Amino acid sequence: MKKAKRPQTRSKELCAKDFMNRDIITVTPEDNLQAAMEVMLDNHVTGLPVLDKADHCVGLISATDILRYEQDNADLVAEATSDVARYFDQMTQRWEDVRLTSYTLEKLSEVQVSEIMSRDLLYVRPDTPATSVAQTMLDREVHRLLVLDEKKYLLGLVTATDFVRLVAKGIPKTSVRRRRS
Repeated sequence: MKKAKRPQTRSKELCAKDFMNRDIITVTPEDNLQAAMEVMLDNHVTGLPVLDKADHCVGLISATDILRYEQDNADLVAEATSDVARYFDQMTQRWEDVRLTSYTLEKLSEVQVSEIMSRDLLYVRPDTPATSVAQTMLDREVHRLLVLDEKKYLLGLVTATDFVRLVAKGIPKTSVRRRRS
């Protein structure tokens, strides 16, 4: 007696939309760097998508961008007495010290996010296979990728932490939050 063959069903490949983080906090180009830094600290994130008034993603601001701006504009005279902040430099894969002067920290409230945000958006589409998302992150040496639709509306964000969560628990986050000034 022959056993009937079961039709082979190809399992659906996991895509960005299946595990992307939808719990996203955003800022606008008009927000200032001090506010953006406070949002990052309050929410334990290192980068924020930047949305314009039409909710199109127009940039990304990271803690590294703000620290580099501060460092580039630090008052050289005050360096000896300034505080030190640490950040992880993705390019060198090392923790770096950055001197923070109170003068420049006060000036951060006068600088708009649009002045230093990255406009070269690294993103994937929602149907991008997880393996391609991971490879893009490795190739571009980033730990986050935006998930945008064809009109550059922000749908989600994929981070290295999302991959860890996927492997460890298989539990995606679900809500979307936007911060508006």
